[in-house]
Amino acid sequence: MSSDCSKLLDPTGWRILEVLQENCRISYKELGRRVGLSTPAVIERVRRMEEEGIIEGYRAVVNPRKVGYSFRVMLAVSSVYNNPDHVVMKALEEVPEVIRCWSVTGSNDFYMEALIPSMEFLQELLTKLSQHGRIVTSIVLPVMGGSGRVTPPRERP
Repeated sequence: MSSDCSKLLDPTGWRILEVLQENCRISYKELGRRVGLSTPAVIERVRRMEEEGIIEGYRAVVNPRKVGYSFRVMLAVSSVYNNPDHVVMKALEEVPEVIRCWSVTGSNDFYMEALIPSMEFLQELLTKLSQHGRIVTSIVLPVMGGSGRVTPPRERP
């Protein structure tokens, strides 16, 4: 971590991140009030966090069910055909329903998260992706916990 990043990640900086992760549409005035800084000071802190890449962007969280997706799946892909990673990644670019993909270590090469409108669609997707390797599919059940927020690192669990 650069020294500029560590300066920005004091307790006030972490509080700014906590509030923004909870509601990124909050006004700078209200954000400043919650973290104990003036509006100009909080604007400057957020701007510097953006410039340093600590804050990468702001997003709307969309409910997949409300826009036509029936379920979410996790796909574990093993490139048993020794396909280079870029071939698999190129294939994934053509599947907008795959919303995340991670290259991982271990027995699988990739983990993918996809939004699926129907079981028929899932069957077609698996047929298409199976040409790139072995796929293990898990349907995601309702979220059990976890906030999805980034918090300060701890020394021990």
